[in-house]
Amino acid sequence: MAEFPREEVLAAFDAFLEMQERDDWEATVGTFTLDGVYNECHAGRMVGHDEIRAWLLPAMKPCKGWTYPERWRAIEGSQIAYGWYNRLPDQRADGSYYEFMGTSLKVYAGNGLFSYHEDVYNMQVCVDVIAEWHKAQGG
Repeated sequence: MAEFPREEVLAAFDAFLEMQERDDWEATVGTFTLDGVYNECHAGRMVGHDEIRAWLLPAMKPCKGWTYPERWRAIEGSQIAYGWYNRLPDQRADGSYYEFMGTSLKVYAGNGLFSYHEDVYNMQVCVDVIAEWHKAQGG
């Protein structure tokens, strides 16, 4: 695995996070190498821009207005592990957020691109939080 300056890895990772916050999923697809792999714990393995785009854009369309606060990060060479929340809009009456946690792994490949990304989260918690949020929104 090639090694890159930490500053380069960090800049590419921060750019990726900014794209997420803007809901710019097409640009996110462009952060992968042409043969990049995206492993999603429930949707499976996607290879290359076309497969990643075919899954990612429709999957994220209903998530407009969500944010993805980072909980922690660890960078070792070209590998990144980080924890995050999927945070839905609005808050509960007690001030807490409608959110669920996950963890991702990424491998940086140079030139601002990643060759690998994997998401891990609990789908039942995801479904429960979304159902609770929908109910609070009136339906």
